[in-house]
Amino acid sequence: MAPDLSDLRRRTRSVRARVRSRIDSADLIYLVTTAGFPNYGDELITEAWLRHIARRRPTARVVVDSPRPGQASLLLGHANRRAVFVDTLWELVRHANSPDAVEVDPGAPWAWVSDTASRLGASPRNDAGIELLLRAGTIHLVGGGYVNAVWPHHVALVTAMSAVAAQTGARTVATGAGLTPAAPGAAGEALLDAAARFDVLDVRDEPSFDLLAGAPGLSRTGDDAWLSPAVARTQRPPSGSGVVLCAQSDLTDAFAWGGLAGTEALVSFVRDTLDAWDVPGRDVTVVECIPGHDYTIPTMLGDRIDGAAVIPFRNLWRDGLPVNRGTWLSTRYHPHMLAAAAGDSGVAIAASPDYYATKHQALVDVGSRWTVVSGGATEPPPRPTAGGFGVDAVRANVAAKKSLANSLYPIGARVR
Repeated sequence: MAPDLSDLRRRTRSVRARVRSRIDSADLIYLVTTAGFPNYGDELITEAWLRHIARRRPTARVVVDSPRPGQASLLLGHANRRAVFVDTLWELVRHANSPDAVEVDPGAPWAWVSDTASRLGASPRNDAGIELLLRAGTIHLVGGGYVNAVWPHHVALVTAMSAVAAQTGARTVATGAGLTPAAPGAAGEALLDAAARFDVLDVRDEPSFDLLAGAPGLSRTGDDAWLSPAVARTQRPPSGSGVVLCAQSDLTDAFAWGGLAGTEALVSFVRDTLDAWDVPGRDVTVVECIPGHDYTIPTMLGDRIDGAAVIPFRNLWRDGLPVNRGTWLSTRYHPHMLAAAAGDSGVAIAASPDYYATKHQALVDVGSRWTVVSGGATEPPPRPTAGGFGVDAVRANVAAKKSLANSLYPIGARVR
């Protein structure tokens, strides 16, 4: 009798499906990130983890949970062919904090997110994404400063991760986190309670480390961007005498200069500094890290920077930061980090004293020689010439982050 080929094919497909399911369940890595906004630093960090996982665990399925998964996939899909992009947790957080969420206790929206994320059927239209989350062996909050008092509703990301792990036994990881200024009240308490149950809890700055003091698995290896190949460069002396400007318009309300506040104060500070350093507009390069947010200040500077070169985000993402061109003036944190790692001198402007001052100080603490200005002074800072990080400091910071990353994702091993 001839074999029933259709039945054989059916059984073969069934076996293959079961094998794929076992592989994916045993080695499904779930990354929670703010990538896709886009923001140069957030994209760089997520790209670094995707590349690292692709090298260390090439068969692992990677799920990237992002507020804008379509944009994130366009920017980051090249970094790991096994990655899929979703917005499951972010969609739950958005809903829980919307006026339409009548089923959510407005005093504790994180409780609804945690419950909904940890079981099928609570939000049926999100079940496909929640099922992936419940199958994950590792749930990893990728570094950044997006869970704190500036965005207290993001606390729900951490509480949901902890709640899912309690149901499934998944390993919970946070790396390179910046958690200050601390979320206030009940939200802050919920964050600390959930974070204390994480298996690995790594932060990037001293205030975050102090906030979590005593939590199991606590470490401080600095920002996750130390994992990126973008910092693995040979330092060269600056080849230009110009100024590279990265000045944001968001989160600037508390910045003060010359009797002004907010964006007007920041414009005045930049203008006064360029004048004090005798830098003509044609010698300025404007860098855009967040599209839209980083053009307002240059536009307000008007003819003071006539002739300036402009590098939009799309070029920045493709070609990298324009390092070794001269001195930097940056409110943004990751340009400080990468330009200093390349040896450039600069002034870090803490546009928000209770948020950015901590971030920039964290880099000074691990070796950056940049000047940090928080506003309120009466004179522009002298033009710095000390350079950025020393070569040994760069190597030490990279080594600490790579050691953590390697321990999280051993070659060929499945950690659950």
